[in-house]
Amino acid sequence: MSMIICPKCKSLLQQSGKMLKCAEGHTYDFSKEGYVNLLLANQKNSNNPGDNKSMINARESFLSQGHYNFLIEKIESVVKEYYDISKVKTLNMLDLGCGSGYYTRSIFKKEISNKLGIDISKVAVAKAAKKDKASLYVVASNFDLPVAASSIDLLFNIFSPLSLMELSRVLKPEGLLIKVIPTGNHMKEVAEKVYENFIPHESNIESKIEADDSFTIVQVESLESRILLAGQELHDFISMTPYFYKFKDGQLEAIAELLVTLSFELIVAKRMSMEK
Repeated sequence: MSMIICPKCKSLLQQSGKMLKCAEGHTYDFSKEGYVNLLLANQKNSNNPGDNKSMINARESFLSQGHYNFLIEKIESVVKEYYDISKVKTLNMLDLGCGSGYYTRSIFKKEISNKLGIDISKVAVAKAAKKDKASLYVVASNFDLPVAASSIDLLFNIFSPLSLMELSRVLKPEGLLIKVIPTGNHMKEVAEKVYENFIPHESNIESKIEADDSFTIVQVESLESRILLAGQELHDFISMTPYFYKFKDGQLEAIAELLVTLSFELIVAKRMSMEK
């Protein structure tokens, strides 16, 4: 609990029974699923921000089939180049934009016990907390984290938006950031079904991290695979992304199977020491 701070007064939260409480007397109850909602009303852009239930369920169903396990294995391999996980007694790990918690509970499943998952979607966090009692899950904004300064050793941000200023604040000096983004070819076969002209995905996050004096990029890894999907797996794969809403009625159901590209880039960066 030394990682979590009150979203109102920014003092540390401590567990007291079935709630979290700060020195100023602000309290936050654990839900029946086991998560804590620290998202203030003025941090919402809608009544139910974040991914909806159908998208969350589709993503959990698809990921549970192991199709992205090669990504998890690569993340673990990269981290082990910088940390001897077996010898470090305590590592604070944050999965930022955790969704239903698949990556939170899967990355270093047995090696790291001090895990925190944060997402703005209450539906996603409720599902994560229900499936994973070993980690702490919090509803909050990626742009205003209820996380103590310099408290995080490992920070994963997989496909979700982020604030480099907030990441710089919560990471320890020499702490590790792993940002995963889709590359231009990711899901290109799906995009070609809904757009006349396929435009590869582009991201400028690498250049933003590179330009930020708080971080230094130590490694960039590319990862690609192709898989044949059909039936419910194909439907889940598309339904867990915004592409689903681009399909016309009956168009998705008419696709019997599809060979799809999974393509990612891992940007590994270290938080610079404070004196730098």
